[in-house]
Amino acid sequence: MYFNFQFRSNQKFLGSSSTYNSLTVDYRKYFPLPIHWDAGFALWGYLWLTLSGKPPYLDLPSTGWDTNNNSGRGYAMGRFRGKNMIYLETEFRFNILRSGLLGGVLFGNLQTLSEWPGNNFVKAQPGVGLGLRIKMNKRTNTNSAVDYGFGTGGSRGFAFNLNEVF
Repeated sequence: MYFNFQFRSNQKFLGSSSTYNSLTVDYRKYFPLPIHWDAGFALWGYLWLTLSGKPPYLDLPSTGWDTNNNSGRGYAMGRFRGKNMIYLETEFRFNILRSGLLGGVLFGNLQTLSEWPGNNFVKAQPGVGLGLRIKMNKRTNTNSAVDYGFGTGGSRGFAFNLNEVF
């Protein structure tokens, strides 16, 4: 399990172009399946809220602008943007080879952002996809990840990572 809570205060007197406060909450939980399956589920919840003030447009919560730029597989970075963001993702991870050298994932995500400049959440945008994992180091469990995701409106694309997405 992983949990990160972050409060950010941008103040003009400290050099910011505008004064605003934001909060991010990042929660991840991993569920291994019984040993003989050699697979597991992973859940990720990410909340990014503008608590007060008016952030500059490029500082607003957006697809792929989380800490590690991994949210919203299946969409281009920055595709959706708003004053507040709710993001959920799940992965089913499994080994393809018994040795663990090659693995795979099936994933699904759902994101909704509040309209700009208002505060009402708009339609949730789903994304789904699959990926391959190549074990780079068995001792540290380091993987090379290649994913292909699909979103609404014909959106699609590759995502590359060293280690897991979350």
